[in-house]
Amino acid sequence: MSKSIVEQLRGLGLKVEELATDVVVVGGGGAASRAALSARLAGAEVLMLAKAPLGTGGSTVHGASEIMSMGASGYGAAADSPEVHYRDTMAAASGFIDRDLVRVLAEDAPRRIADLISYGVAFDRAAPDKVAAGHATDYKLIQSDFGSYARALGVSGKTGKAFVAALNEQALARGVKVRAPAALVDLLLDAEGHAAGVLALDVRTQTWLVVRAQSVVLGTGGAHGLFSQQVSTAEMTGDGQAVLYRAGAELVNMEFHQFGPALVHPYVQLFSKSCFVLHPRMTNSEGREFLSDYLPAGVSVEEVMDEKVFPFTVSNVSRYIDISIASEIAAGRGNERGTINFSLAHVPAPKLEAVIPNTMRWMKANGVDPQKDSMDVGIAFQCLNGGVRMVDADARSTIPGVHVIGELAGGVRGPDRPGGNSLAEGQVFGHRAGDAAGRDARDGASWKAVAGDAVVERLRRALAANAAFDAAGSARRLQAAMQRHALVEKSEAGLNQALEVARDIEVSLAQGGGATPATLHEVLTVQNMSTTASIILEACLARRETRSGHLRTDFLQRDDEAYGHAFVQTRAQDGRSRFTALAYPAAD
Repeated sequence: MSKSIVEQLRGLGLKVEELATDVVVVGGGGAASRAALSARLAGAEVLMLAKAPLGTGGSTVHGASEIMSMGASGYGAAADSPEVHYRDTMAAASGFIDRDLVRVLAEDAPRRIADLISYGVAFDRAAPDKVAAGHATDYKLIQSDFGSYARALGVSGKTGKAFVAALNEQALARGVKVRAPAALVDLLLDAEGHAAGVLALDVRTQTWLVVRAQSVVLGTGGAHGLFSQQVSTAEMTGDGQAVLYRAGAELVNMEFHQFGPALVHPYVQLFSKSCFVLHPRMTNSEGREFLSDYLPAGVSVEEVMDEKVFPFTVSNVSRYIDISIASEIAAGRGNERGTINFSLAHVPAPKLEAVIPNTMRWMKANGVDPQKDSMDVGIAFQCLNGGVRMVDADARSTIPGVHVIGELAGGVRGPDRPGGNSLAEGQVFGHRAGDAAGRDARDGASWKAVAGDAVVERLRRALAANAAFDAAGSARRLQAAMQRHALVEKSEAGLNQALEVARDIEVSLAQGGGATPATLHEVLTVQNMSTTASIILEACLARRETRSGHLRTDFLQRDDEAYGHAFVQTRAQDGRSRFTALAYPAAD
């Protein structure tokens, strides 16, 4: 009789604790917090595992811009509606997103806003003389890119942080249990391939947690830690993507991700249009303004800055800002932080306060004086548009018993998406996943037996001696390669250079990770980073065209005939990606 997973882990010299719950929710952002609360409201016992201390990790908490907000109809113009929101979203990414999920998103978003209001989220309100005629409420609304109407509600530019604080307060008050910081290590399956729980690591106590659960909800976030510059927290290292890919899940749209100019020192913040309409001065390490060097005839610096959108897209003339910044840095004309110099010193103080009030508040809080200080700006990763494919409105993945939410999930974000949709997706599908998981677990008969041999073997191999493997150095090399080759301008040669770095890590780890029990999680994290980097790079190589934020310098034209649809990406027998065309139906 084979040993249990707990016995096998202890046999590796690890400290192990066994837990059981109805629903385990992995993640600490807006989607995971919503899922944990909804699962508890459905009557389930819920354990929440967050890689960072609760309320401190993830892109929802750390995202900040002048216009960070959640899109939902019903709070603004009477002519706006879930149908219009649906049409706007489909128009931005038809053929790449699941229309049934998009309709659910548009229809449910107003209810989730109402929930947040009832939980105490104080959305910004407009001054009485600023309320637009015909608007249903006095909430201050933002009309974001690809939106027909102003429908996005925010909280002083740090909307996600307000969401997470309110949701966690509600969840904890209702008895949701939390272990944090506790990082996902692997998915536990039964003999039939159904989710049976997760393996995680309690970081503070170095205790390996075997969590048996009847339903698993994963909201582990994106892949920010794969890049040298990013606008969230580096603990998001593509863990959920790698774990589910190895388990056989389907992924979709992994070649599409969002990025753009961001302040990276002395604190991190993306710079949206509001900052660029002030016409900042951007200079390289030689002190020379460079943007005009990259503009075609007839296009002015002022036009490009006035049209700036975030994230980067080839569909807008402002693309030359991102291209020029990335190109100057790649050519060695950036400063020691891999950035360019960005100055607003020439802009009068009253104009700064009027145009970027939130940014001015954050700058002052971080000791930055934009009228005196030059700022370090680079191209920073912001968000994955692709993810593990949701196959129904309850955010189920193709692995039975596993729901995927937030940035980990794929199916409602394509090459482009309306601003405000990301927060809406987290709330809508976080609620639906949590509610469904809670009901399924509540009605389940018993916990399933774990078939953990493959999971234990992965840990055993990471513990095998290998003096040549340097986990920290491998992570840095991978981040540098992804930063250079997988953001603004992509080419077959560059993508393959980055892919070689990722695959070299995998090859070395196959010989052993050289880990000790104390460093085991670090080695496993680097493996997840290399796996998710390979997923992204292989998807970018497969799309041999230019579309939205995916700029292939060797395939500069958009090719609707060959590439006007999404791809399902799965792991083949040889460990490489297999791609299958997925033609999502057009809007109904």
